[in-house]
Amino acid sequence: MISGNARKNLIRYSLLTILLVAAEPALALRCGGKLVNEGTVQSKVLRFCGEPTAVQIRSVYRSGFPSIHLSHDSARNDRFLHERELLFADRVTVEVVVEEWTYNFGPHRLMRLIRFENGIVTGIRQLGYGYRAD
Repeated sequence: MISGNARKNLIRYSLLTILLVAAEPALALRCGGKLVNEGTVQSKVLRFCGEPTAVQIRSVYRSGFPSIHLSHDSARNDRFLHERELLFADRVTVEVVVEEWTYNFGPHRLMRLIRFENGIVTGIRQLGYGYRAD
């Protein structure tokens, strides 16, 4: 059986843990008081976090259907559907420039890998503890 004080402390610590976890998005990084998360542009990351320790750049090619928005004209309903089907039958392949920046914050903090696609943050991963850059 848990005493009243122990129960209150358990509830307080549980709430504090929940607040700390919810305070920063899962895929985010704090640099100099600024928050970097998905959707942040590359120039802001550079300004907030400084130069990365390492950079890897490559291109990937993705294919899919183009995003086409057609207006619906009830007078030409049959033609509209026919045009839409033809347009969506064509696949498009695009080049995506992928950059991965690694940040080493020293031996007492985790390193981070920030992934950019065409200059926009699409992911942030924690790596192992950093190292002293002597």
